[in-house]
Amino acid sequence: MDVRQMEYAVAIADELNFTRAAARCRIGQSGLSHQITQLEREIGTLLFERTSRSVRLTQAGQTFVAFARRVLNAVQEMHADIASLDGPVRGRLRIGSLTLTAGNIDQLGLLREYQEAYPAVEVTLSDSGGADAAAQLLTGELEVAVIGLHEHQLPPGIAYHLLRLVPLVAVVGRRHRLRGSGVTDVGRLADERFLECVPPDAGLRAQVDAAFHRARARRRSVCSLRSAGDLASLALEGIGVTVVPRPVAEAIVPAEHAECVLRLDDPQALQPLALAHRDPAPSSPAAQAFLRMALARLPGPGTPGPAAAPTEWAAE
Repeated sequence: MDVRQMEYAVAIADELNFTRAAARCRIGQSGLSHQITQLEREIGTLLFERTSRSVRLTQAGQTFVAFARRVLNAVQEMHADIASLDGPVRGRLRIGSLTLTAGNIDQLGLLREYQEAYPAVEVTLSDSGGADAAAQLLTGELEVAVIGLHEHQLPPGIAYHLLRLVPLVAVVGRRHRLRGSGVTDVGRLADERFLECVPPDAGLRAQVDAAFHRARARRRSVCSLRSAGDLASLALEGIGVTVVPRPVAEAIVPAEHAECVLRLDDPQALQPLALAHRDPAPSSPAAQAFLRMALARLPGPGTPGPAAAPTEWAAE
């Protein structure tokens, strides 16, 4: 077994197609098939179930690919570490981001400052900011992530730096019966047409689920979208009601319709914004440099508890 074969297996797992995986790895399809057959013979079990129409991972294949990703990431880090001994920080930095405009956290400014300081680092971004980001941190697919989960909502092995707590608010239509009430409890939204955030493992979805659980209420979801801004826009038009972070509501709802934004009568209804990475911290110089810069520049102390973190909720 060698690193090349691990790269081939990961490519097939990503593409679920031998032809595309071969093109990605710059190898002939017959050569790729031969290498995977050799690998399976050495391991003693099938990694992929393939037919003329489909390819899928076996259970053993899923386990192998997960470990292969870690090994390949470690190899990349090793090369970056060695290259950095005699010159500028190099390598690749993979970041998961809840949203580049979340709250008052200037992620765009941070990224610009980082790229200016470390131009030899290749930065890649993904829109992972929930449980999927946590899983990718553990497998090494991401080095750092800005996530929308509380620390107790994360699996073991994740280091957590809470940056800000953003209150959740309800958004209702211009003619809705709750418009102008200023505050509502989550239970009063249970019978409404609810506009939902997806995917189910998203940070916002987790906080909305928790709020309804505390209220012992069940909502009637009629629409599912990825964008909290789109949810707020639809709610304002009377399509349904929704719950989003306050900065999102303020950005979408015009000032003349501010009475359509309602505070939730639940002090725990908060969207956390946190910087997370695998524990212990990533060893690559690129990731270490980003963490140093982020923790020094972003709002909030390095590792506060929830009660100590600043919130966006100004005194009314």
